[in-house]
Amino acid sequence: MFEDLYVRVAAENLAAEADVLAAHGAAPEIFVPAARLRAVTSRDRAAWLRLLSPFAGHTLHAPFVDVWPGAADDPVRALSLDTMRRAMALAGELNSRLVVMHYNYDPVYYRWDLDGWLERAAGFYAALLHEFPGPLIALENIADPTPYVALRLLEKAGQPRLVHCFDFGHHHVFATLSFREWLHYLRPSGHIHFHVHDNHGDSDDHLAPGAGNIDWKAARTALAALDCPFSVALEPKSVADRDAALAYYRERFLAAEKSPIKKS
Repeated sequence: MFEDLYVRVAAENLAAEADVLAAHGAAPEIFVPAARLRAVTSRDRAAWLRLLSPFAGHTLHAPFVDVWPGAADDPVRALSLDTMRRAMALAGELNSRLVVMHYNYDPVYYRWDLDGWLERAAGFYAALLHEFPGPLIALENIADPTPYVALRLLEKAGQPRLVHCFDFGHHHVFATLSFREWLHYLRPSGHIHFHVHDNHGDSDDHLAPGAGNIDWKAARTALAALDCPFSVALEPKSVADRDAALAYYRERFLAAEKSPIKKS
């Protein structure tokens, strides 16, 4: 399952990066921001389908700024739903395997009404999955100290195609418990999607793995022990970081199938 590898690529850069990813045995995780998503044309879709045809599969990262699945204000939530509908429609047209989404729980505003927020957010994702059969939706942790909200949301929605996206970089900055504990409490049984990038624990820098201080040897061991299927997406911020991330992953994750992981 370590071979189920993706690299985040902005939609406008897909033509420039597709061949490089294919040569490294990876596939794209295409990011389409909201403004670009609203402007997608039939020509864009045809071009992306052509570029994606050599890959066995790919993933899509939906817009995440100003998306509020649990908003108490109905028009705000409706606007967010419209954006995610566009993302799911595009994923269906491109035959994406899964769509990464941020659930954007804000404890400042909703900690006193968590049940209400969960009810609205669960309905939000249930509506998307009912309307758009096919790809999974993977909900990504951002500033979450624990998996509590993600776990409650997944349980409340009760949708097999609603899964978790665990972001190692976000976890390293914001979490108050180890990723082993996080996965233990989450009790993943269906698919889980991992975002891999590094930092020094104080800022979400999206460095190549090995350039920060995340314990990737322990991370790989934790992933190898999972009883559920999983996929991995690297999230570099530059071409140089992409190349470094691919090299590190190939040596420390893929090659480790045949030999012990080297110490950092």
